[in-house]
Amino acid sequence: MKQTFVDGLKPGQPFDTTFLLQGKERRTARNGKAYLDLEFRDTTGVVRGKLWDCDRLKSDFEVDDIVRVTGSVENYLGALQLSVGGISRVAEDGLDLLDYLPRTTQDPEQMYAALVERIGQVPEDPLRQLLLSVMGDSAIAEKYKLVPAAATLHHAFLGGLLEHVSSLWRLGDALCDHYPWLDRSLVLAGVVLHDVGKMEELRFDRSFRYSTRGQLLGHISIGLGIVSEKMADIPDFPADLKDRIEHIILSHHGKLEFGSPKEPMFPEALAVSCLDELDSKLESMRAQYEMEKNRPGEWTGRNRALGRELLKTSDR
Repeated sequence: MKQTFVDGLKPGQPFDTTFLLQGKERRTARNGKAYLDLEFRDTTGVVRGKLWDCDRLKSDFEVDDIVRVTGSVENYLGALQLSVGGISRVAEDGLDLLDYLPRTTQDPEQMYAALVERIGQVPEDPLRQLLLSVMGDSAIAEKYKLVPAAATLHHAFLGGLLEHVSSLWRLGDALCDHYPWLDRSLVLAGVVLHDVGKMEELRFDRSFRYSTRGQLLGHISIGLGIVSEKMADIPDFPADLKDRIEHIILSHHGKLEFGSPKEPMFPEALAVSCLDELDSKLESMRAQYEMEKNRPGEWTGRNRALGRELLKTSDR
């Protein structure tokens, strides 16, 4: 069982533990000696490491392997770095891979049950049938509970999409309380279905990367196909409702330059797009503050999702 995690590492401390190898690159130092620039991760975080004089060791490990690593922890330019003394691939029998990937702090089963309960409150109509058909599909449910919402930019952890959607449906209800003329059921359907294609766009069994299909098609096209097939299975599903649901999926990135084939053209589509952007950007900020809580100074490093540094207030 894994005992030492990234968040427990301290400068000057020797270590002997296992990590998921997330990056491996051979480089040459100024003195001409080769070294390996490595990136390790577990469920608590990511840490970089260097293996000097790397030619002395047999390189039987590759990216996505679980590896046993020994060495010491250093403080390099204000960040932890591992000085690797030894590294080798380990057998995975008996290992819990969830120890090596970031995951939600919430219970996915409870979140999913709450979402299905909320869907059950939708009035009896084809929209409710569609949502129950999608979320009641065991193959979809298994992936929906685990898939991250993104590979890196926001909610990039197991259960990330479900946590994102759980936030969105509550925000959607609050928004519809403020604007009661919005179609509440359509907003709910939009937040539940808009990113369903992430289940096939992303690989999340070993690391968070795009699948080949995801690279070729993207989650918007994939999600549109999944939802369209479910609507086709419902007898006499209204054509105008089908168009609106598909439009929400196609337009949820908001702008053409952000990857949306269409821009939102009716209020519920705009609501889903705006809530999606708000929740994803706030989570990206929260994660940045958490990751750099020990960083000195008034500013964080550059946030990749937002393209800017963030001001660190006294409580962050």
